[in-house]
Amino acid sequence: MKKLGLTALAITAMFFSVESVSAQVYEEGSTQETTHQETQEEMEQIQVGELPDEVQQSVERDFQGATVSEAYMKEKEGETKYKIVLTTLQGETKELYADAQGNWIDKEKKDKE
Repeated sequence: MKKLGLTALAITAMFFSVESVSAQVYEEGSTQETTHQETQEEMEQIQVGELPDEVQQSVERDFQGATVSEAYMKEKEGETKYKIVLTTLQGETKELYADAQGNWIDKEKKDKE
């Protein structure tokens, strides 16, 4: 009878520990989503045709056949940065960052600095 009671206690403890881990993962995911939304809000959406010629030429040169589906811009400290959302020929979506001269910016490297 003791073994049955201990088994029930162990099962109950495992159930509650799994629920706790699930709650933690959900909270971490929601924090990352909020961060992405904040970054999105900092940039102003613009028409694709408003991208500078240099940026459009860089897209055509480096991502042949891809189309720009969305464009965003942000001015900070006298510099203009662009976020470009591309759709490739394979149907994939990519987010790229460029300066006004059409130079690509490594966003992950920039965020760490």
